[in-house]
Amino acid sequence: MIEEGLRKGVVRVVVATNALELGIDIGGMEASLMVGYPGTVAGTWQEAGRSGRGDKPSLAVLVASPNPLDQYLAQHPDYFFTRSPEHGMINPDNLLILLGHLRCAAFELPFRKGEVFGSVTPSDMQELLDFLQSEGVIHESGDKYFWMADKYPAQSVSLRSASTERVLLQIPRLEDNTSYSLQTIGEVDVSSSYWLTHPGAVYMHEGVTYLVKELDLEKKQATLEQTGVDYYTEPRREVGVQQISRLAQSTVPGGEKAFGEILVTTQIIGFRKIRWHTNETLGVENLLLPPSDLNTIGYWLSLADETVARLRDEGLWSSKPNDYGPLWERQRGMARARDGFRCQVCGLAEDNNEHHVHHKIPFRMFETADQANQLTNLITLCSSCHRKVETAVRVRSGLAGLAFTLGNLAPLFLMCDIGDIGIHSDPQSSLAEGKPTVILYDLIPGGIGLSERLFDIHSELMIRGRELVECCGCEDGCPSCVGPGGEGGSGGKRETLAILKELSM
Repeated sequence: MIEEGLRKGVVRVVVATNALELGIDIGGMEASLMVGYPGTVAGTWQEAGRSGRGDKPSLAVLVASPNPLDQYLAQHPDYFFTRSPEHGMINPDNLLILLGHLRCAAFELPFRKGEVFGSVTPSDMQELLDFLQSEGVIHESGDKYFWMADKYPAQSVSLRSASTERVLLQIPRLEDNTSYSLQTIGEVDVSSSYWLTHPGAVYMHEGVTYLVKELDLEKKQATLEQTGVDYYTEPRREVGVQQISRLAQSTVPGGEKAFGEILVTTQIIGFRKIRWHTNETLGVENLLLPPSDLNTIGYWLSLADETVARLRDEGLWSSKPNDYGPLWERQRGMARARDGFRCQVCGLAEDNNEHHVHHKIPFRMFETADQANQLTNLITLCSSCHRKVETAVRVRSGLAGLAFTLGNLAPLFLMCDIGDIGIHSDPQSSLAEGKPTVILYDLIPGGIGLSERLFDIHSELMIRGRELVECCGCEDGCPSCVGPGGEGGSGGKRETLAILKELSM
């Protein structure tokens, strides 16, 4: 009907996903309106090319979203128009990908002994064939290996993930007046299920909103029920990164860059309920799911001691003076008395000068002074330790902003989705002998080359990141530049920009 209407001129406007062109002749359209950057140069030209296929001039308009990548291209259109389309990145030697290819190849033709596949060595090839035989999917007969499983192997190859394990999404269906059965409506890979389908998560499927009631990782199934809530959920994660092997390292302005094999351990510790449209936080709930491990490839950037010292000397702090309220002096005195008038870090006792009182959770993260000034949120510190703690907060704020900026800009150089890249910031990373570090890593088991590419283009990534933050018109950080850079989700722009200036010199 759409195709016929377009052909007759009855349908003048079509609103659709980027799959509009599949199976539909739209050669007569005169304009394309793209809402948000499609994610790649190649994808943008493809969508723009859906109009103007005849002899008449056509128009293509890109409406930028608040996404940092969109905002960068809006500020620097020449960067887009002078770039060639990206090259798709894949690592054919990734073990999960390779085994999938071998299964599909064995289904088509039997392997001969001594035959190789791609760049796999004969000894490794034999080991892989032995593994597939132990799985029961191929059988050795004479000098050949034949496919013997009862299913088509390509059915198990996902277009969205390298992981082969799936969690089924099921909803209860009334069979009769007394019994229910579970109907499968979809599936997600196991690694994504921790944050997509944890208990209490809001999950959308084919335009319908569901609430996850239970996640059974042993049975690989999640139970959902249809709901009409006016909020979405955002998981709260704790992430730890350990180095397995370092494949390359190099000194760069402001620090060092490296990439290598890492183990990323992630645990979902809770989630936030956020109202649609207003992004108002409605509540925070705790969870305790088992940790999940991801063995992948990462690229990390650590700040040199000299860089941290210069940032400290600049006295980075962008917030305005706080009004601690009329009862502040009383609360301050009670906190000092409770702590024995001693610094709770170094133990130094007060002399003629009173010690400082520090808010553990920053004052600006509370709605009222009374909430912020609760004794449980106050700690006594000497002036020296207070300065160090404030510096640590500022460095953390800048690191989080840096990670957000680089993670959102990375797809500009990679033919991937932002969801293919993980980001993590650590003020004292074990990957860099305790130095402040930002880590970007492939969210694909074994990696597919994204991190290595970021390692190679490090200098350009720093320059583009600095341009993005400098051009943003916000005062102290926003989702279009450094995102939730500060603790609790605000601030961090000045700190992030200072770090980027050091890294792009």
